[in-house]
Amino acid sequence: MDEAIDIHVHIGEDKDGAKQNLAQLKKNMAAYGISHAAIFPFDEKEGNLVKASERLLGVKNRQFLPFLRFDPKQVKPGQINASLSKGFYGVKLHPRAQNFDPLDRKYYWIYKEIEESGKPILFHTRKTVPTFMRFKKYKASFFDPDRIVKLAEKFPDVDFIIGHFAGLSWKALESIKTKDNLYTETSIFGTTFAVRRVAENIGIEKILFGSDSPYSDQELELLKIKKSGLGKSEISKILSGNARKLFKL
Repeated sequence: MDEAIDIHVHIGEDKDGAKQNLAQLKKNMAAYGISHAAIFPFDEKEGNLVKASERLLGVKNRQFLPFLRFDPKQVKPGQINASLSKGFYGVKLHPRAQNFDPLDRKYYWIYKEIEESGKPILFHTRKTVPTFMRFKKYKASFFDPDRIVKLAEKFPDVDFIIGHFAGLSWKALESIKTKDNLYTETSIFGTTFAVRRVAENIGIEKILFGSDSPYSDQELELLKIKKSGLGKSEISKILSGNARKLFKL
């Protein structure tokens, strides 16, 4: 069984009702051959994402790679690096859930602070607002993957991971090929055909495996890559090799 490192996993309980605990995750990882998982809170009911993230640091299990999640509107200078220094492997930011514009200059200090830590940022992205969410007032531009490309240009020393296979934005995906600090992960939009096509056009080195569990199933997301038609060594890099290099595992 090929080793896999899942870089997109939620723990806790979301405002939308989705939930997953560490015991459930550990059971699935053992069943599907997933050696490590990057974990971070949902859009928690309690609202304090920093505290929810820091609770995950208490997990005494090297399989889990905790990420710091926070609302950019609620943090202060120095707070991010103070948290990151406690042992987080990266940062997860969600422009839709926290309703913020990643390109707003008032948040630039945040990226500069993360740059000091050397940790990557995983951004939730999507090209459009899902039908079931259109009754809410979301600005789709806030989480457009093409905007993360622009952000990566402004902060070339920060590694950015464009979530959900960049919503299959070909413009964003092609940019990954030419920018050293851009990556993408395969969750949700990484169909077998899309994985193969993207790999053939932008290369293997910048593609990471992600499931977005429990919003999708880890086994299903793994099968999309394993059945993509890519070679064994290419699949191995997507499933674990690239993540090991990025996170220095």
